[in-house]
Amino acid sequence: MEKVSAACAMDWSIKLEKALRSKNPGRAVEVILETGEKLQQWSKEPEPGTAVYSLFGLVPEEDRLFFNTILLRLVDAFCFGDKLVKVAVVRVFMSMFKLSRGKSKSDCGTWFLSKAKVHNHLEMLKRVKSVYDKGDTEAKALALILFGCCRDFASEFAPVRYLVFTSMVSSHDREVRSSLFAAACFCEVADDFALVVLGMLNDMVKFPGLMPKTRLAAVRVFAKMGSSHAIANRAFKICMTLMLESSKEDNLVPFLVSLTKLASRSTHLASELAEVIMAFLGEDKSPHVRAAILVYKLCLADPSELHQLIALVENASQSQIFSSSCLAISILVGSWKEIIWTAEIRSIEVSSTSLPLQLVVLVMDRLTLLARSCSDPCQVDFALVTEVQDLFNVLHLLVGKQSEVRLLLLDKVRLFLVDLTDGLRKPDGAHELLVGVINYKSKRGVVVRSEFLASVHKFLIVFLENLEGDKTVLSQVYEKVKRITECVRSCTFFDCHTQMIFTLLLHSPVLWGSNNDADGDSGVSRVDDMFNYGIVSFECSTQILEERNYWPAYRAGVYAARLGEWVTSALIFDKLKTNVQSDVNSFWLKSLTYLSHAEGKLQLLLMPSGSFKLVNWLKSNSCLPELSKDASGEFAHCVALHEAYMNLQSSLGMLGNIKASSEVFCFQTWFLVLKTRVMETVIDLVECLGLLNQDVCNKKQVTGCNSLKQLPRISIQLQKLAKEFDMLATCFIDIDDRSSSVIASLSLSCSVMAFAAGIVLFIPGFSAHETLTPFTSQSGLCSRLVQDLVQRLWKVDPETCEMLSMLVKENESLSCSHVQPRNQVLKVCNKVKMLLSVCRDVLACIHGLQNWSNSMQEENISSEITKSCRILLSQVIMKWMQIPFGIPKYFFNIRPCVGAELFALSSDSSKSTTETISVEQGFQLSLDLCLQLKNIQQPRGPVRLTKLYCLLYTKLAYHTPTQHCETKRNQKSYSPWRDEDLVEMSGKLFHHAVTKSGKKPEGSGRFDWSNGVSAVVQFEPNERGQGFSSCLLDVSRFPVGSYQLKWLSGCIDQHGSYWNLLPLSGKLVFTVKKAS
Repeated sequence: MEKVSAACAMDWSIKLEKALRSKNPGRAVEVILETGEKLQQWSKEPEPGTAVYSLFGLVPEEDRLFFNTILLRLVDAFCFGDKLVKVAVVRVFMSMFKLSRGKSKSDCGTWFLSKAKVHNHLEMLKRVKSVYDKGDTEAKALALILFGCCRDFASEFAPVRYLVFTSMVSSHDREVRSSLFAAACFCEVADDFALVVLGMLNDMVKFPGLMPKTRLAAVRVFAKMGSSHAIANRAFKICMTLMLESSKEDNLVPFLVSLTKLASRSTHLASELAEVIMAFLGEDKSPHVRAAILVYKLCLADPSELHQLIALVENASQSQIFSSSCLAISILVGSWKEIIWTAEIRSIEVSSTSLPLQLVVLVMDRLTLLARSCSDPCQVDFALVTEVQDLFNVLHLLVGKQSEVRLLLLDKVRLFLVDLTDGLRKPDGAHELLVGVINYKSKRGVVVRSEFLASVHKFLIVFLENLEGDKTVLSQVYEKVKRITECVRSCTFFDCHTQMIFTLLLHSPVLWGSNNDADGDSGVSRVDDMFNYGIVSFECSTQILEERNYWPAYRAGVYAARLGEWVTSALIFDKLKTNVQSDVNSFWLKSLTYLSHAEGKLQLLLMPSGSFKLVNWLKSNSCLPELSKDASGEFAHCVALHEAYMNLQSSLGMLGNIKASSEVFCFQTWFLVLKTRVMETVIDLVECLGLLNQDVCNKKQVTGCNSLKQLPRISIQLQKLAKEFDMLATCFIDIDDRSSSVIASLSLSCSVMAFAAGIVLFIPGFSAHETLTPFTSQSGLCSRLVQDLVQRLWKVDPETCEMLSMLVKENESLSCSHVQPRNQVLKVCNKVKMLLSVCRDVLACIHGLQNWSNSMQEENISSEITKSCRILLSQVIMKWMQIPFGIPKYFFNIRPCVGAELFALSSDSSKSTTETISVEQGFQLSLDLCLQLKNIQQPRGPVRLTKLYCLLYTKLAYHTPTQHCETKRNQKSYSPWRDEDLVEMSGKLFHHAVTKSGKKPEGSGRFDWSNGVSAVVQFEPNERGQGFSSCLLDVSRFPVGSYQLKWLSGCIDQHGSYWNLLPLSGKLVFTVKKAS
């Protein structure tokens, strides 16, 4: 358990005292700055409560005593130290002051330098004042800065106020600027002080002999005059008058900054400022000033002025300054996004403007110019790479739902690549070609062009992931992406890896399925493209491997697996596994090979008739003999499913051979376990009804309703797997959005198949009570199946959700159908559309069977239901097998998973130690808890948590004979996929966090949950993800013995998304002892 700052305060104070007494002045400065960093961290932590004092053995209020001691020692160092020490102390106070500036005035009690926190503030002020009185100009300036940092109590001390006023009229510029800083700080909390300062500022700014830096500091003070409306209004009038009277253009922007901040507090002031600055746009101002005016105009814009703003941005886009600067282009695009955002809120129509097209042309023209500069070796510079990356990031903001913008953008991207490659082609003979090769082969040119291509590829990936549209739009996009791919392939200077990753763009999930949707000659052409470009991928992969470029080959295999191009990834991983040295890498690549074989076999089997081209290529090149062997035959699909299941098990087994902490491969193992379980359940369904066997009806292997009665059991298993996929997606807080989308589609597939397998439950007269678990009704199971689908589809396809809701009886309500974690929302792509079509097929079959059951005789109903269910489920499984779900990008992030550790101590310390938790029989268990996140610092960046929860659960069945000392927490042994209670605990914790987030959480729980006792505890996390709290568990009826205490934590991040945190410290154990 990491110590909080309050528990370290005494050690910090002692260390600071020793350093200040040291004869080495450098040591004093070093420790002062270290103390400042520690105080910054302390100021970000919540106020310690009873649990903190108990867990760390602190005396209440001990931390405040040492905090004030540290402040006094810092002030003493300021009084008696040399210049370096004084500057170090000021830096410490400034760092703490800056942290308080973002807080509102109502939170002044939590400021680290507030009057409520600093008990000896008067003594501090007197000591700093003595330095001002006796020191030189530099010492006075530093003392004034300290006064400003302590504004909460220094502004009330009359002698300090007088010193600030006196210094504002000093003849020393440095002292004046420091006094202006202190005055600005005081003005934020004291209205009477601000009134006096306003009068002095009016005269000061007009004074002609004032230094430019000092005048700038004085103008900035106006922005701090917002403590009351009257003061802000008066400051605005004075500042506006001074700006209009100023003759220097350099002063205009600082005035605008202060005026904008003042105007943001009042709509009246905002409209007045907007009218004034509009006149500046028509005048002959410098480009810098015009850009600043445009930005401030957008900040102050009224919704009624949106069309006027659009005209301003359009005019600005034609200006030379905006067309030749990446920053200026970013300002224009940002302005357009602000206009769109405001228009959506105010329901104002702005779609008629051509501004998005103009901005796309503006950005791409700039990119084209940069591409052409690469043809000249003298102009190639790494600064171009940064500008190209920034411009492509800007383009992401411009791509909306307008198809003409997206199509134009793809055309421009292709032209960008043409200009980039034209610089490498020299048509005037071999000599010029040789010169081009030499230029291209130069180290700088290679790196810059490769970075350009990487930027284009990343842009196209994100572009395709966010693409939405009908078949026509997707068809047009496909053709344009195809032309981009051909452009890259036509340039022989690009390596095979580049050609391959651009070729794989045609297999993007959003474009997948367009081959099946296309009609006529277009459809034939798309099928041919599938095989032709597939062979291109094979050839590129082979060449990369022959050149021994193993790392690019691995990256290409990963990218292919993510897109669902399993045969390509199998080809790469199969070759790579024999070229690694370490056991870890060998097992990892073997696991990936088995996984690719499992999916690749199904992919080849279900491809259109032209797949023999791929198989023949594999055979002719002696690649992947297991996949290229003939798989035709009556039972081909059943055999393929069994082989896929065996390969998945082998993949899981190879992963288990890696000697590493289970935290490192937790996601990978869990994902493969779920994939294996899904395949096992599908095989169970196939064998139960004899599906995927065309001759089974004639052999009459499946008859009557006996086989149908197994469907509810399989349906329950599939629905449970859908929930487990949901659980997987929410247990890794650093997962990327693309991976979440892949898992969400896998979860949806399980939910749709569960609904399909449960088709018999919706047929009148069919009884499944014999196969249902106890206390489960048939109508209740129907409601759960429908509700699970509605929860996933209500934003994607409301019409289908309405049809699903009609299947549920009136007395079976769909509770909380709208509640869903934000990080599990589906993204519409062709895979999701295909699953939606499966769902509609099941609905149509249900309605048909319901009508037949009402019109047909009872003896004919059974055979008709069996026949219809077999046909439907065979079609469902075949469609499911055709969908290339791909693999999440997060699967290839090998790092310890983010989780939580729970530390508990009985509140009665006399009956508990750090090793044991005990309670006397007949009493409630009172616990002080510390929940601490582990492995939170990931490359993706720190995650800021807004709320942190923990569910504690125990019951009599958790009785364990093992003593606590023998129950060591083994982090490596934790396997969440084996915990049967995890999904249910997650559901309870999620609904508590969502439905009760605005209320005080329950401190103890008595509700009957499988005859157990539970409690949900809320924590206030600090920046390190550590929180403290207390709770009560009513175990008064538990007999003497030791019991496991299961727990699961969850959190809500800054985006409002809910996440589970895997318990990495194992289960707790408490002991119920006989009452003494």
